[in-house]
Amino acid sequence: MIKLLHVSDTSKISHLEEEVQTYALEALTILDEEYGTDRDPITDLGGYVTILENPDDIQELEELHNIDLTKNPSPEFVDFIYPERGPRYTASLFLLSSDYGIIIILPYNMTPKEILKK
Repeated sequence: MIKLLHVSDTSKISHLEEEVQTYALEALTILDEEYGTDRDPITDLGGYVTILENPDDIQELEELHNIDLTKNPSPEFVDFIYPERGPRYTASLFLLSSDYGIIIILPYNMTPKEILKK
């Protein structure tokens, strides 16, 4: 799992497709502009972007935030990212409170089917 807390963290995903990097950068730019670059994205308002790279990451994130991604997920939205080259991805926003959310980006083939139905 790769946690991206601020725009400055996007170097952590330089190995991913450009379209995935752009999506994450746009989301992080909004979070930094609206909530500040000095916020602690884990304890303060706003949230963060996370890239899930393997099935164990799904379970880890579920346990970390007490959310359900596999049985009865409730994302606010699901976007599809179609890189010119490489695998497709999904990006889903999960609101954990009225002012805190996590954008979860993961390969399409790893995305739980229940999320794809939303």
